[in-house]
Amino acid sequence: MRAVLWGVGGFLGGGLLAGVIGIILPGIFSISQAEGAYAMGIAFFWVPAAAIVGGIAGAVYGVWPR
Repeated sequence: MRAVLWGVGGFLGGGLLAGVIGIILPGIFSISQAEGAYAMGIAFFWVPAAAIVGGIAGAVYGVWPR
């Protein structure tokens, strides 16, 4: 049960972190916003990828022996 909770937390945390970084990044660096391609890349690739990696990392951390 602990692995599931850590996995869900990692899933949500990873996706949220990638979304926040993706929103803040164009303000810091000059990234082209042409036709919404940057936002679609964030929404449809980076957020789901970070959520999956965060979920796996959270589940592994949840079963890690203490």
